[in-house]
Amino acid sequence: MLLENMSYVEVEAYLVEKDIVIIPIGSCEQHSPYGILGTDFITAEAIAREVGKRMDIVVAPTINYGMSQHHMGFKGTVTLSPETMVMFVKDIINSFLEHGFKRIIFINGHGGNIEPIKTAFHQIKFEGKSGLLELISWFLLPEVQEIERDIFEDKNGYHATPSEVSITKFLRPDAFRNKPSEKKKINRSQVYFPLSRDEFRQAYPDGRMESAPWLAKEKYGKLIMEEAVRVIVSRLREILKTKIL
Repeated sequence: MLLENMSYVEVEAYLVEKDIVIIPIGSCEQHSPYGILGTDFITAEAIAREVGKRMDIVVAPTINYGMSQHHMGFKGTVTLSPETMVMFVKDIINSFLEHGFKRIIFINGHGGNIEPIKTAFHQIKFEGKSGLLELISWFLLPEVQEIERDIFEDKNGYHATPSEVSITKFLRPDAFRNKPSEKKKINRSQVYFPLSRDEFRQAYPDGRMESAPWLAKEKYGKLIMEEAVRVIVSRLREILKTKIL
């Protein structure tokens, strides 16, 4: 049920039966020397596509770039400005609404995307549009966080986490053949947010935010991803019961 593989005729037929679409969204940004730049969109895409497969729901092409300005001190990061991202997300939503989709679900893999996406939602509603707009950040699901605590205790941290690195190891093991594995010190400090690129690099010199990505393992990635999919499937079943006003 990938939108990119469908014809417009097939989309028309789908809309006779259903009005829901899933949009994976992430970022292209540093995830320390231990993780890969595509972590956030790779995890969001895999989770979204598995949810779509299990529920027979259309999954739109993945949005690979997000609001990552605070990571621009590290080579390879690509960012949208907050303003650009709000308008970009808003245009995507409006396109789906115009075609008759009424339940538009973003499955998100990057914390920096949350505020711009929510702002886009509010702007859509300010303009009087009807529809259910939902943002699900898989890494913030309480059930997922509980598993992370069980596995990594207090070492998951907030960025370049062993949780997200585990999922990418599970999905793309070949990408990790030459990545480091040695342990480092976990620095914990009170830092204000948001940060500029220079402030972030000063606070987190190697890109980690209180995390221990060397703990990542493929088997953990499979477990965490499965839990995220399970929880999101359950949530979407409830969303499908919700009346659109």
